[in-house]
Amino acid sequence: MFNEFKEILKTNYEVTNVEQCSNFKKDFGLTSFDFINLICLIEEKYGVVIEEEHYLSLNTVGDLIKHIESEMTR
Repeated sequence: MFNEFKEILKTNYEVTNVEQCSNFKKDFGLTSFDFINLICLIEEKYGVVIEEEHYLSLNTVGDLIKHIESEMTR
């Protein structure tokens, strides 16, 4: 899943240096709009729904991957 995230970030946001600990805002400079767009792309790709109340806790690539994995096992 990590490699798929790297490809999504590279394709949509021209981000190439992606690590599990990379912060969407600080390391990639994603705006709130960019982050919401990323969430929509992820939801569509993995067939999950990420509730808005979780957005603030999803600061890093690793946070988002863990959340998606937990949603997929429900």
